[in-house]
Amino acid sequence: MKILLVLTALLFYAVPASAEMYRWVDAQGKVHYSDQPPTEKSKSSKTLNIPNQPAASAAESNKSWQEKDLDYKKRQAAASETEAKKKKEAEDAKAKVENCDKSKKALKALEEGGRINTYDEKGNRSVMDDAQRAKAMDDAKKAISEWCK
Repeated sequence: MKILLVLTALLFYAVPASAEMYRWVDAQGKVHYSDQPPTEKSKSSKTLNIPNQPAASAAESNKSWQEKDLDYKKRQAAASETEAKKKKEAEDAKAKVENCDKSKKALKALEEGGRINTYDEKGNRSVMDDAQRAKAMDDAKKAISEWCK
């Protein structure tokens, strides 16, 4: 019990550590910074007042915790919105590459000249004639120019 009382008393007597910083110019004209005071041989010396913690801005210190919480939520929402936008852009880029590849493969298949079967709505198969092939090649070229930029 006595140890606890002594430790509590020591906590109340503890002072925050702070050190003074000194700036001085020596005889050769060099500027020095130190936590030790300068010697008598220095040309000029100055004690720098450097706080241990950065001071909060005046606008930040005047805000209530509700305002700070609202600002935090706004920053979080903006960050999640930015992340969602980046994710959508990545998905769009991936889809663009896939569509480009599909269009190139379709054009290559049409240019090779083999028989190409098409199917209607009822599932009936028919062979593509030259006019249909030329139209499909034009469509494939348009798709390539659109997707492969």
